[in-house]
Amino acid sequence: MNFRFLLLLLISWPSVSDEISLVFRESHFLSQYRHEIYINTGQYVYIDDHFKLDSESEWIPNTPVLKTKALNTYHQANLINRLIELGVDDWKSEYPESDIALICDGLSFTFYIKSDELNLYTTGGCRFPPNYEEVRKILEDL
Repeated sequence: MNFRFLLLLLISWPSVSDEISLVFRESHFLSQYRHEIYINTGQYVYIDDHFKLDSESEWIPNTPVLKTKALNTYHQANLINRLIELGVDDWKSEYPESDIALICDGLSFTFYIKSDELNLYTTGGCRFPPNYEEVRKILEDL
């Protein structure tokens, strides 16, 4: 093979799109549980940390469940497509948009995703965007 042919082959080789960078955190006001999901450089990390009640109904810490997995470009592209289908690209930056007279003693969340197709940072407490539960389930089930 000559050098020119190799150069043309490399130039015409399809480029791989940027991988996903993702952070999803969901936690309870009193830290009774938290879920965290991270995707970076094709690595998926899921942390499920719940407190449990002992026999006297006192909260006791529990060892978090940790799940890791490598995500290839197909899995990442599929995830992006599913998130777009659920309307994540239309989510607002904050839920609720106004916290006047809001007392949040429940769940709060943070969701950040950066890819070629999606770029979003949103947070919320006691109010959630459309299809939030479906998105959370997809992320947990990867």
